[in-house]
Amino acid sequence: MEKKKLAFDDVAYILPSDILFLILIKLPSVKSLLRFKSISKSWNIIISDNEFKRIHRDQSKALGREKLVLHKSSTNEFEFRDLESSQLLMMAQEVITPEKFRKAIVLSSCDGLLLLKNSTAYKSYVLWNPPTGEYQTLTCPYFNYKGKVRVPNACGLCYDSSVDDYKVILIYKSSYALYSLNNDCWAKKQISLRGIVTLLQNGYFSQGTNANGCVFWSYYDRVVGVTSTIIYFDGKSDELKELPLPDFVREDDCFGLTTLKSCLSFYGGNDKSLVLDIWIMERDGSWKWLMNICNLPCICEKFTEDIVLLGCTRNGEIVFQGLKTSQLLIYNPSQQLLTETQISKDFSKNGDLLTASVCLDSLYFKS
Repeated sequence: MEKKKLAFDDVAYILPSDILFLILIKLPSVKSLLRFKSISKSWNIIISDNEFKRIHRDQSKALGREKLVLHKSSTNEFEFRDLESSQLLMMAQEVITPEKFRKAIVLSSCDGLLLLKNSTAYKSYVLWNPPTGEYQTLTCPYFNYKGKVRVPNACGLCYDSSVDDYKVILIYKSSYALYSLNNDCWAKKQISLRGIVTLLQNGYFSQGTNANGCVFWSYYDRVVGVTSTIIYFDGKSDELKELPLPDFVREDDCFGLTTLKSCLSFYGGNDKSLVLDIWIMERDGSWKWLMNICNLPCICEKFTEDIVLLGCTRNGEIVFQGLKTSQLLIYNPSQQLLTETQISKDFSKNGDLLTASVCLDSLYFKS
């Protein structure tokens, strides 16, 4: 008797859905999961489910599955690079960018989603998941005056785990606009903290840094010439608040904010120490010293002005980017050595200006 060969789709249906769920959820690569959606209807249903996407996102976050997002100026294309390799030389993954936002800049990043803004599309923003290509265009209905759209003083993106909602915040001089992805609507709120209103008149804020369901900004005072304040948006209360400066900050310190291992990170120093200190905030709000970086190419003040800390690789190396030179630099703690990556050299050969950010490798985009 001739034996019939089982089709792959038949085998897929033999496996119970709960077992199939457990197998698929352990796959680390979003690119692989997207490819597996076409294998069978049952696989597509499981991978497309919001609960599967949420669990995969949370698992990726816990395991630190972050990618380096590179924007190439010559082609206005984005690339994904793994943060596992010390030289970031893993095979690049091209990602599809909405045509309208191919020249956009990244304003903020949160758990796999990027907040983009095109300099020529004044009213519009976009929430975008690079690996899946899913996106949603947002148009703020507020802050239009006589046909002119006001530019926000600060922008941010955060995730409120209590209601499973992503929120966009645009801060203006006396009020702010808040967008809820769950409700697909905007709200306008007044800034109740008087000190923040005063700050907005005399200086500017850094790019929003996401951590622990909040967005944090450091404030640079043009009058004094130093970074003097940290404010944050609390995603659960929807309020703007001020974060007290850590006790270890001195009057002449320059510092920046970033996210390391899902925690708010504080890095800075001064021109006398010639050492860049890195701290992370614990869950209880206390600060823990992580490391210091020696043998810098310039004093700390210039370093914090010209170079931003992007993140760290799986083996603990710290990744920086030069704002003016577009260089990507990696600091090896064991060797105490700061070196330029091969990516920077490749981009410079092609005449590209490189901009980079860090994004979680996630399927999540609530449908």
